[in-house]
Amino acid sequence: MNKNEFLKKLDILLESLPYDERRDIMYDYEEHFKSGLYDGKSEEQIADELGNPETIAASYIPNMHTYNRGETREKDIKNVQYINNRVTYNIPILIGMIFFNLMFIGVYLALWAVLISLFVVGIALIISSIAILIVSVVGTSLSFVSIPYYIIAHPILGFLVFIFVASVGGLIIVGTSVTLKLYKDFTMKYIEWNKKIIRSDNYYEKA
Repeated sequence: MNKNEFLKKLDILLESLPYDERRDIMYDYEEHFKSGLYDGKSEEQIADELGNPETIAASYIPNMHTYNRGETREKDIKNVQYINNRVTYNIPILIGMIFFNLMFIGVYLALWAVLISLFVVGIALIISSIAILIVSVVGTSLSFVSIPYYIIAHPILGFLVFIFVASVGGLIIVGTSVTLKLYKDFTMKYIEWNKKIIRSDNYYEKA
């Protein structure tokens, strides 16, 4: 241990003393180092001769070790109690959340399936409306699309059907897209709620 390390450690250990008293003590030990260096000794040799900073500090603060041990012991007890309380509180909550999520997951996935199906239906209606428009303009049926003859024979009717079907498809797509976004936001909030319950943040902030 060199001079700076020794003096810094000693100064920290003596921080509970009044400033003037600590300053006088530190000055004495700085003088010890100056004197030893003048005699040709190394900083490490001088530090060894002076002894352990903890022992030196204890001579000025008699109750230092007892206080530190008591304080550490109290902190250890509080930490153990905190962990025990946390485990005791979290286990039933965790079990309850597992059962609740198992029941909820079926409904949750079903709603996702319905929303995605509606989105696909909306796309299918848009494609169908385009096919109707093409058939109405060209005046002939398409091999891959079954269109009633009276729509083919009356272009204006076909155009009106196109507008109606495209509008319905568009509304379904827009409505489903908005609902999917809201459902996604709900999913993220639900996940965060689960995490918050398990961590029991609010419980320990109030405790």
